[in-house]
Amino acid sequence: MRRNVDVNVTGIHSRPGEPTEKIVTSSTGIYEDMDDGRRLVEYDEEQDAGRGVMKIHNQVYIASDGKSMEIIRGGEHSNRLEFGKELEYDTEYNTPYGSMSMKVVTNSFEFNTNHDEGAMKVMAEYALEMGGQVLSDSMIIIEIKKTETST
Repeated sequence: MRRNVDVNVTGIHSRPGEPTEKIVTSSTGIYEDMDDGRRLVEYDEEQDAGRGVMKIHNQVYIASDGKSMEIIRGGEHSNRLEFGKELEYDTEYNTPYGSMSMKVVTNSFEFNTNHDEGAMKVMAEYALEMGGQVLSDSMIIIEIKKTETST
């Protein structure tokens, strides 16, 4: 079943020697229960890229057991990230100038649902590493709520 949802994403990033950065985005998207038991949330977000605003298409897959999540981001800065308790994941972060090898180390992962309200919340705390050095300690919180109209 596909239905319209409101998607709120909060990203908090702490980098050595810099103030903590908090980015909050809100958009509408589509939620679907997949045949294999995973949950899919698709949404677009707009991001200021310095050269103007670019639209990024995101797909979030939540595992059927609720113990891990995969995020696939499109656009010029495309990447694929996986989160799960104590999961270490190697990824390529693609930019218009080339790709960089990075590692995502998940420190904690939580998935909660409220079936009565049609709401879900996913939270992952993780470190982003490159070349064995921590670039940032981060947290991502994705809140999904059904909208009044569904497709």
